[in-house]
Amino acid sequence: MRSQTGDQVRLSAFTHFEPSRTPLAVTHQGQFPAVTISFNVASGLALGDAVDAIHRAEAEIGMPATVRANFVGTAQEFKSALATEPFLILAALLTVYIVLGVLYESYIHPVTILSTLPSAGVGAFLALMLTRTEFSIIALIGIVLLIAS
Repeated sequence: MRSQTGDQVRLSAFTHFEPSRTPLAVTHQGQFPAVTISFNVASGLALGDAVDAIHRAEAEIGMPATVRANFVGTAQEFKSALATEPFLILAALLTVYIVLGVLYESYIHPVTILSTLPSAGVGAFLALMLTRTEFSIIALIGIVLLIAS
């Protein structure tokens, strides 16, 4: 390096060298450094249970506000599916109402038929409990089909 006067400046005047261990690469997600932690779900457990356990662990260790945890892959798809589930149920009920309204050519008869939803839902949940089946997306679709028939 040369100074403003043209003389050479020793590198040791503004830096030093020290051997140490460093990672070969730093992964990023967007502009931020990121660490990926992978997990497998134990047999007999649902992905939702694993996601809940991870959220509990985050709360227990007291992560600072500057650290953000996000799910990717299957866990991210699971969370986004759960976020849209109420809209799916609402769309299914609206579709059933429209189909029944067209079939009966009435606005009120579909309401009387849809009023049986609570008892049909209770029966479906009791059947799931008796058979020890988890309430999954497939079970939800089955309940909607039960209601529609």
